[in-house]
Amino acid sequence: MGAVVKIVKCPKCKTEILIGQDELELAASKAKRGAGLYSLAFDHEDHVVIIYIDETGNIREVEAFPLLRSEVPLFVKIDIVPIPKPREKMPSLKRLSREELAVLCHCDGSTSLREISEALGIPYGRVKAIVETLYGAGYISKLKEVVLE
Repeated sequence: MGAVVKIVKCPKCKTEILIGQDELELAASKAKRGAGLYSLAFDHEDHVVIIYIDETGNIREVEAFPLLRSEVPLFVKIDIVPIPKPREKMPSLKRLSREELAVLCHCDGSTSLREISEALGIPYGRVKAIVETLYGAGYISKLKEVVLE
């Protein structure tokens, strides 16, 4: 941090926040290239302080917001379980490539894309693309999202 050019008090805990010349110049240049304001965030244990700086380097606003704490993970891993149409409602299987047919055979309404990928030794992204094609072509009735443990 360069020389201190701005001192701002946190509106919640009244702690002083020192903003260096380098930070201020960087924020001002980013504000010029963007919407005219740039924000700097400072973590203050149970809250975060947001300082809005304009393109001239002036502080326009200072706000404090509580930090979100959660026992539940904020990011949840999900996968997709393809649910096939009943056989009598599917288009002809003769239209499918061997790879598409192999994937479709594993679509039973309870097997996820990850499990199909592992079972067939096909990369996950490829299985996902095939399932999306099968869905668009009318072989799969629904794509159900499931949370992975």
